[in-house]
Amino acid sequence: MIFEWIKDKVPVAAYVKKRMNEDILIICAETLSMYYLNATAAFFINSADGNTTVNEIKDKFLQKYDVDEEELEKDLVDMIRDLQWKQILYLE
Repeated sequence: MIFEWIKDKVPVAAYVKKRMNEDILIICAETLSMYYLNATAAFFINSADGNTTVNEIKDKFLQKYDVDEEELEKDLVDMIRDLQWKQILYLE
């Protein structure tokens, strides 16, 4: 499973600017593209401080949300792929 491969990696921000607007996080990527992220993606981005692993962020999600752990792992992989594609973050 892909989550096993990325769980010990550290997400690092690759965006220029971020701003909360109610429940939406507005991100400006290095390409100057603007993205509007929902509360779940915003929680992930705000947890990605450059020191916290993907697995530690998963634990934060489990504490905050009532969600199945296996389903969360799949969702996190999809979210990370999307954020990488948009050049909002990368994994170290």
